Amino acid sequence: MVFFQVSWFTAALIGMFSFACMALILKKLTYWLPTPIILLYLFTFTSALYLILGIKRGSQLGISWQALGLLALASVFAFIGNLADIEALKLAPNPGYASAVKAGQILVITFAALLLFPEQKLSVQGMCGVLLVFFGVVMLSLQR
Repeated sequence: MVFFQVSWFTAALIGMFSFACMALILKKLTYWLPTPIILLYLFTFTSALYLILGIKRGSQLGISWQALGLLALASVFAFIGNLADIEALKLAPNPGYASAVKAGQILVITFAALLLFPEQKLSVQGMCGVLLVFFGVVMLSLQR
């Protein structure tokens, strides 16, 4: 079931704005709390909201062993990535810089998707957009 009844681009804009607000709040929290505590509470509250949403929609909470294995692997990456993300927000001269560097994941995702999901497409226009993001990340990294 689709949560947002909008286009993928509109959903991406909603996600972008939400993650931007979250990044600013997390940056503020780094002045008061250690990173693991921030993430513990963030994911506790978020998990409760997802549970409520799943129950409200009547979703089956049971999953296959294959899905469980992939979720466990994704959780390892989420654990590492979220710890690193909060530390980067804390240490960066501007939280936007850390978020921009993180946006460099577009390169990994775009090219890995071509290998992992053969039905995926990449247009010349899409490739140019990916390269622009990459060069923007390089420019930010030169500032330090």
